Amino acid sequence: MSEPRSSATVSLMRIALGIDLAVLFFGVLTIRGLGVIPELWVWVGGAVALVWLVLALGTIRTAIGVWMGHLFHVSLLAGFAIDIAVGLSVLVPIGFWLFAVIRGPQLDKLAGEASEDS
Repeated sequence: MSEPRSSATVSLMRIALGIDLAVLFFGVLTIRGLGVIPELWVWVGGAVALVWLVLALGTIRTAIGVWMGHLFHVSLLAGFAIDIAVGLSVLVPIGFWLFAVIRGPQLDKLAGEASEDS
């Protein structure tokens, strides 16, 4: 049985969370290299964030998954407390998440109107 087609909002949020996985990987390596936080905390924090992202990706079709994504992106702002360059680099996935949240429903509405017309 095939899964129903994803909405534009869900697809854009999945892309944003995929970008977050890359930012998380390089962010953990960068923060570890800066040495501003003990190494154990960096690895544990990275592992917790990874589990959080995977859970958000798995539940993104539900309100819980969307809220997990919102909370993850708010927590990314803590990067500014570590280093300004880290903080600036997390603005890219935050911006894409905001695009998905704002523009996704508009695209879904347009798709619904187009399917009604045909």
